[in-house]
Amino acid sequence: MTSAAVSVRELARGDLDLAGRFCDRARAADPLVEPFAQRLPIIAEGPRALLALWRVAQDEHGALQGIAFVALREPLGERGESATADLYAAVAPDLRRQGLGRALCDPALEWALGRRATLRARVHEDARAGQAFLLALGFAQTSAQLTLGWSARPVEAPTMPALRVKRLATGEALRDLERLSREAWAGAPDTFATRSDEVAQLFAEEGRLVLLAEAEGRAVGYLSAVWLGRTLGIEEVAVLPEFRRTGIGRALVAAGLSGAAHAVLSVAESNRAARALYRSLGFTVSARRLVHELRHG
Repeated sequence: MTSAAVSVRELARGDLDLAGRFCDRARAADPLVEPFAQRLPIIAEGPRALLALWRVAQDEHGALQGIAFVALREPLGERGESATADLYAAVAPDLRRQGLGRALCDPALEWALGRRATLRARVHEDARAGQAFLLALGFAQTSAQLTLGWSARPVEAPTMPALRVKRLATGEALRDLERLSREAWAGAPDTFATRSDEVAQLFAEEGRLVLLAEAEGRAVGYLSAVWLGRTLGIEEVAVLPEFRRTGIGRALVAAGLSGAAHAVLSVAESNRAARALYRSLGFTVSARRLVHELRHG
């Protein structure tokens, strides 16, 4: 596919640096573009990345002008059951409405149809053009996610003598984390939790923070986050169901915020318990994104 001397091709490993720079450039021109630049290499190296579906739009000068990538949210079943995958796409603002977005997403759309899979995409609630694009592809809005932000302020950790929160060193407590990643998220909707086969990979990421909560002689929860300068990007806070609403989640977050100047995280709008926790810690809503799904299963 070609548009204004721009062609769409499969992403190569050597494109990741260029892709990150494109994402930064596109976001500078349009703040509603998702901020994935720093995470692209990590996503590409992970076991969920469906790299055969990743596409870039390149102009005649070799600069990237668009990208689309897909990552599994839920794995394909052994018997070929349907999967759920997240789709992200961005096109340079001055090249939109020329068919590039559709061309970038076509491989993912064909894959989902052939697998009877579900594609999910997030778009800022103010991004009207992005919402219209997804609706034109057949997506329908299903839920919403909130981005919460925090700036340094006193955080009071609960007094829980029987609870221990510790920072894990590389390779430490892998079995505990693998068990928690299975049991804490079992049956939970609208999550993108670490799978047990991804736990070891967490420790390979530069700037990774993993905290483990222990009570009654066993691991009962964890926090996984990544440092972006002095900003802590909190990705997961998980507590075993039987230990929820006891202050463990608050203790994990309070420990994670120690030393941070800022923090960001995403939470489902429907998750009132988590929203109440983060509000009590001083987090405020900075953005709202609409979740759209294209279902074939």
